[in-house]
Amino acid sequence: MYLSKLKVQNFRQFKDFSIGFNKGLNLLVGENNAGKSSVIDAIRIALDTTSAEWVSISDTDFLSGKSELQIKLQFVGLSVRESGIFLEHLTTEDNSEQVEESLLYITLTAKLTQNFSKKTQYIKTEIHSGKNGDGPIIERDIRDYLATTYLKPLRDAEAELKAGRSSRLSQILGSNSSLAGDNAATKRIIELLTTASNDIQADPSIQAAQSDIATLLNSLTFKSNTFSPALSLLGSKAYADMSESEKSFALKNILEKLTLELDATGIKHGLGYSSLLFMATELMLIEQEEDQYPLLLVEEPEAHLHPQLQLKFIKYLRDENSELQCILSTHSPVLASKAPLKSLILMQDGKAFPLREEHTALAPEDYVFLEKFLDSTKANMFFARGVLLVEGVAEVVLLPQIAELLGRPLEDYGVSLVSVNGLSRKRYAKIYRSNPSLSNPQPLPIKVACITDLDLWPDEAEEKDGNAYGFKVKKQPIKNKGGNLGYWLNELDQHAIDAKKATKTEFDGESVKTFISNDWTFEFCLAKYGLAEEVYLAVKGTSEGFDSLSTDSHIRAVQLYRMIESKGKAKSEVSYLLANILSKYKDQPELLRSKLPSYIIDAIEYVTEAFPVITPPVNTDISQDD
Repeated sequence: MYLSKLKVQNFRQFKDFSIGFNKGLNLLVGENNAGKSSVIDAIRIALDTTSAEWVSISDTDFLSGKSELQIKLQFVGLSVRESGIFLEHLTTEDNSEQVEESLLYITLTAKLTQNFSKKTQYIKTEIHSGKNGDGPIIERDIRDYLATTYLKPLRDAEAELKAGRSSRLSQILGSNSSLAGDNAATKRIIELLTTASNDIQADPSIQAAQSDIATLLNSLTFKSNTFSPALSLLGSKAYADMSESEKSFALKNILEKLTLELDATGIKHGLGYSSLLFMATELMLIEQEEDQYPLLLVEEPEAHLHPQLQLKFIKYLRDENSELQCILSTHSPVLASKAPLKSLILMQDGKAFPLREEHTALAPEDYVFLEKFLDSTKANMFFARGVLLVEGVAEVVLLPQIAELLGRPLEDYGVSLVSVNGLSRKRYAKIYRSNPSLSNPQPLPIKVACITDLDLWPDEAEEKDGNAYGFKVKKQPIKNKGGNLGYWLNELDQHAIDAKKATKTEFDGESVKTFISNDWTFEFCLAKYGLAEEVYLAVKGTSEGFDSLSTDSHIRAVQLYRMIESKGKAKSEVSYLLANILSKYKDQPELLRSKLPSYIIDAIEYVTEAFPVITPPVNTDISQDD
C-alpha cells in the first residue's frame, strides 16, 4: 500500500490543490514558500505521526477568508492483510486498466466554529473514509496504523536521542517491533535492573544513608507514623509479582534513562553524524514495525549534512528501501541531482509539477541520459524561477556579467544558468514541457531560454585563394557522403536555413523558448554587432593593431573569430578577459545594449523582465542643398 494522491482545499496557500506520489521516493523541490512544507504538514496532520509531538489544526492553517478546509488522501496497492485491516473503509473503483481495485480514502475536514454561549471560537475536526469523505469515522487504531514517521527541519537530533521522559529514543526502543515486543528481553532487562537495585540497596553505605534519613524523618513525625525510607533504582517488586501494566511502566522507566551516542568515547560529535544516527534509528523502526504503514516524511534531510553524506543518505533511500515510501522536501541540488529524475516533484507558486514520464515530454531514453549527466551544478535549475540553457564556456562566463551590466542580475530574478552539451540541450528543455498526450496539461511556470548558435559558416570564412580572411576548409561530399557543405551559409537556400532553425526550436512551447544567434556563433556575434574592439583587446591584450582590421563589421568579425579559434583550448581565457573588459560599461546599460546582438538581449529579457525602450536621439540639425 502507498499514498498515491493528496488533495487539499483551503489549506494554507492552497485553495484547490492536488499532487500525485510515486510508490517509493518522492523529492519535493523548489524555492521557499512554494508549498513543500504545506504538502508534508497536510499528510502528517491527517495521519498523525509516531512521535509524541502533538499535531493539530490551528486557525492559521485555513486559507485567508475561509472557515473550512479539507485534506484528502488516497491509498492504492493494498495487500490482502491491509484490505482486512481497512475492510469497512474501502472503496472499490476501476483502475486505469479497467480492473476493480480496492482503495482507501482518508478525509480530514476542519471547520472554524463559534461557541456562542462562551463567545469563543474553536476548530471542529472530523476524519472519515470514503471517496467523498462520507464513510465511517476513522478509529484511533486505524490512525495509529497509518501514523507516519516525521523528521522535522533543523531537528535537534542530540536531544531526540538523549535520556528523558517520553524521549524519541525510548519510543523507538519501546515499540512492539523492538524491546517491548520481546517478552523474554523485557523480562531479562527488568530483572537485571531489579537485581542491581536490590544489590545497591543492600550496600552498607546505602543502608547507612537510609538509616540516617529514617532517623531524621521520624524525628519530624508523630510517634504513630514511622517510616523506613528506601533508596532504589526501579522498585523492590520481583518481575513475577508485577502486573502487565507494571511491567510496561518498568520497561518505559528503564528506556527513558538511556541515551544513544555514536560511540562510547564520550566525545561530542558534530550535528551531521548525530542527525544521521537519529535517522538511522527511525529507519530501523520503520523496517521492523509490522503494525504500521511505512511512510517516511522528512523536511530538509540535508540539514547538518555535508554533500557526501547527503549522497550516502539519498543512495540508501534509492537503493535499499524498495518497500518504504518517502516524501522529502529539500533545497539541496546535491540530493536533487542524485535522486531518480522521475521521483522529483517541482513546487512553484503553490502548484505541483511531477517529473514522472506521464507528465513530461521526456522519453524513456531521456531519463537515462539526464540521470547520468545531471550533476549538482545543473540540478540548481529545479530551484529556479527562470533558466538559461547555454552550450559553451563563453556563454557561461559572459552572460551573467552582461546581464548584470544591463541591470538584470540573474540572481535578482532567481535565474539559473545551466551549461549543457550540444544536442543534450533539447533533453533539458523537455523537462519543462508537459506531456502532449495529456488532456489538461499544466505547464511549468518557469521561463526557460535556450541559447544556441546558428552554426552556419559565412562565405568569408572559407580558406581559398583570393580570400585573405579564410580559415575554414570547405569539404565536398564523396559519393554523396561526408563533407561539410551543410554548415556553409552560401550552400543553403532559405528553406534549408529555416529547416535548420526549426530543428533547433522543435521543443519550444509553453514556457520554453530557443534563441538562435543572429550569425555564426556567440563570440562571432559579439565581435560583429558592436564589441569588436573589446574582443580584440581580450585576444591580444592590447588595442594596438585593431585599426588594421577590416572596416567591414562582418569581415572584421571573421578575422576576430579566427584569432579566437587559433587559441585552441586556451580560448576560454579570452572569455574571462572579455568579462573583465566589459566592466567599463558599468552604469552604462543602454550603451552596452546598443552593442549587443539582439538574440542575447531577447534571451535575458525573457527570463528577467522587459528592458526600457531606447529612444533614438532627435536630429536637430537642419541641412538644405545649396
